[in-house]
Amino acid sequence: MSSPASLGEGRTPLVPSRGICSRLGLAELHFKLETVNPTGSYKDRFIAAELAHLAPRAPQAIMATSSGNTGSALAAYAARYAIRCLILVNEHAPEGKLLQMRAHGARLVRVRGFGSSPEVTQQVFDLLRRFQAEAGLPFVVSAYRYCPVGMQGVEDLGRELVEQTRGAPAHVFVPVGGGGLYTAVCRGLRRRWPVHAVQPEGCSTVVAAWRRGDDAIVPVTSTTRISGLSVPFDIDASLALAELRATGGTGITVTDGEIYAAQRMLAELEGILAEPAGAAALAGLLKLVEQGIFDRGDRAICLVTGSGFKDPESLAGLAAAGEELMVSLGELPELIRERIRS
Repeated sequence: MSSPASLGEGRTPLVPSRGICSRLGLAELHFKLETVNPTGSYKDRFIAAELAHLAPRAPQAIMATSSGNTGSALAAYAARYAIRCLILVNEHAPEGKLLQMRAHGARLVRVRGFGSSPEVTQQVFDLLRRFQAEAGLPFVVSAYRYCPVGMQGVEDLGRELVEQTRGAPAHVFVPVGGGGLYTAVCRGLRRRWPVHAVQPEGCSTVVAAWRRGDDAIVPVTSTTRISGLSVPFDIDASLALAELRATGGTGITVTDGEIYAAQRMLAELEGILAEPAGAAALAGLLKLVEQGIFDRGDRAICLVTGSGFKDPESLAGLAAAGEELMVSLGELPELIRERIRS
């Protein structure tokens, strides 16, 4: 572990919308495809920077908590660094992400209530911090509170947006769970543009405080099924709230159903396969357009933070409307004629 072991993360494409932009009557809409990072999410930026930071210590083992994507990224990069890793995951973490972790040799532990109960979640963090102090093991969480150097690697995302748009003003829509991604994007952009925070209604910490007009991040019992955005207490939520106010962005809550609808729109109208959390930013934009708040002449950018292949259950839901037939060779000509006419 003498040198950083990059897997080629970052420099992800910013692609223009075709179907959704036209349907909404927007002047310009782009998607930042973090899905093309090595393990399929923006968390590769964080893990690459954090493990490079830890490299001089040459740890033999590492601990982490994850709702899915941090664990997937850590398992892959830890395998490359030859580090054993133990990952405590949310009770409802999607199987696709768990498969990724196990495939790279990570050891997984699911904890009942972790990620939904604020009390259980806080107790898990406290327990791991004690082990960190006693055993000297690195403890990896994708949050400025725990791993500020790793999160600085995520700030590149904001800097890339400025480069890719040549500095032209834009409204940026970002999904919010713990608040670290939102904070990193704002810092990378240096607060140049409005950055809108999108949270599930079932786990609204940052947006609830923004609406109340106070600074209190109140713990909640999370009811959202969007696992990547289920963080029921303040990790980086206070930082995100301060950035939200500084950028002049809007706090938006969306239902799980609205997130799944946005996921379907990305797949069917743009050819972009996102996990549910990766479609939340678009759901936020759709909400503002529906409410008549967003100026259709403004440029919009939605972050697509994770690949649809990470969540087989939601992917199966998208695929259910598709057609798959088994026919004999004799039936094939008529079937082809029928399908190409309709």
